[in-house]
Amino acid sequence: MILVNLSQTWPDVMAGVDEADRATLEAWAGISDDSADTYGDAMLGVYRNQVVTAYDVTGWERLPDGRVKFTGDESQQWKHLIGTVNPGEPWVRGQARPVKYLDTRVLTEGTVPAEEFIGGRRAVIDGFTLAVDGSRATVTVPAGGQVTILTAPAAE
Repeated sequence: MILVNLSQTWPDVMAGVDEADRATLEAWAGISDDSADTYGDAMLGVYRNQVVTAYDVTGWERLPDGRVKFTGDESQQWKHLIGTVNPGEPWVRGQARPVKYLDTRVLTEGTVPAEEFIGGRRAVIDGFTLAVDGSRATVTVPAGGQVTILTAPAAE
């Protein structure tokens, strides 16, 4: 799965001067052919660390300037992620690279080993995702899941 940061284009979509599919699927720099083949099964558009679009990728082409343009359809499989927190590594202030990759198995197979990301760690267990960045934790829950939060007693 390819995650794209729509920080520059999503405001135009919200204003009605751009289209969600164009903003998500078109003209991404720095994507290798191998990455497009390996991760190009689906794309999520992310704005302010929240998923705003989800597409199943049907193909891609390399443009003359080296950027990659994807084609795709609105995803039935991933549309439930729209409105939820980015399931991948979050972008941090000042990070210029607008494209990240997420092994789709993280979302389909339920349990994967914890992985490091800039500033923290992330784990997926039975479809529940926990990302910890310093003293901040983000939990993503599969449809129908429930979360109970227990606060540890203060250290004396």
